[in-house]
Amino acid sequence: MQDIDEITQALYQSVSFKKGTRPDLQRLKTLFYEGGKLANCNGNLPQEFSVQQFIDVVEGRMKTGNLVFFQEREVASRTEIFGKIAQRFSTYEAFLEEDGAEPAATGINSIQFIQVEGCWYVYSMVWNDQAEGRIIPAKYFEP
Repeated sequence: MQDIDEITQALYQSVSFKKGTRPDLQRLKTLFYEGGKLANCNGNLPQEFSVQQFIDVVEGRMKTGNLVFFQEREVASRTEIFGKIAQRFSTYEAFLEEDGAEPAATGINSIQFIQVEGCWYVYSMVWNDQAEGRIIPAKYFEP
């Protein structure tokens, strides 16, 4: 499971950045298997992205100044592995301000991994933020 832990950590690191710096979005590409998908499930319908489309959205928001700082970190996780597939429920906190005492969002990334030639890759990732009427159960905050 160490490889999956390392990939998950790299995933969070690749999208996080401080003011005046840039996220390592090229690294993000290396973590996904070819054709990997992402989906934001916070709205009525999921917003689906290829890895490149996701990168384009992040870069666009940075270019317009709508995104100048972003830190996301895993606070708990549950991973299950069977053969060459794995599923991780990764509870996260996301911050949009460097001195933010409270996270701008808390939620769960559901990350699906596949193993190819002995290496783990992210195959897909879907996420949902906690919201009114959608509270994360306590078991997803346990180590």
